[in-house]
Amino acid sequence: MKKFIVCVILCSLITASVWATPTGLNNIPTADVVFERVLVFQYFNNMAKNSKTEHFTGFKYGLMKNVEVGLDGRIFPEKSSHENLVGQAKMRFELSDGLALALGVSNLGDRDKAGSESPYSVLSYSTSFCRLHFGGTTQNDNEGFFAGIDKTFTLLDRDFTLRSDIIQTNDQRDTTTSAGFIYDLGSNFLLESWMSFPSESGKEDVFTLKLNYVIKF
Repeated sequence: MKKFIVCVILCSLITASVWATPTGLNNIPTADVVFERVLVFQYFNNMAKNSKTEHFTGFKYGLMKNVEVGLDGRIFPEKSSHENLVGQAKMRFELSDGLALALGVSNLGDRDKAGSESPYSVLSYSTSFCRLHFGGTTQNDNEGFFAGIDKTFTLLDRDFTLRSDIIQTNDQRDTTTSAGFIYDLGSNFLLESWMSFPSESGKEDVFTLKLNYVIKF
């Protein structure tokens, strides 16, 4: 049964994506990783006012303690799309009580189709009130920094986390800010949603809706 589930996920990743999604906030990675031997199957879409809705699927998996890997792909690609299936990997290091560092790389795939890989590092720090995140990427021609904050509450006896982040884009000439949440729906389902607000001229605000299903082996 476990092998069947993994095969279904891999077969669904037959098309393209523009990034792979490591564990994180809305648009940035954090120092969090999926727990060992836990598989998170993901479906998400991006919607903008004057653009066609984009649909993606993928997974991330706790390969071993403090190590996460994943793949993403577009479900309904355009025939002219030059994008490709992409992967990601991340390793977490516990530095002290409440402070962790992660080193990772996303956008792993065919360079001619997906572009260059995106190495990054990020620190996550838990305070008594919230969690803070700061890091950066050294992706070729798109280097930049990012930061975020999240706060978890209890809503209807389940975890509800508000999340916001900002990331430099367009080779540090612009930024994208976002605000959203993640909510535990129960029965191993998690719902995420957020709005992204790019400062780059001509770029539309994007609404993202994402559903996660968690499988523990």
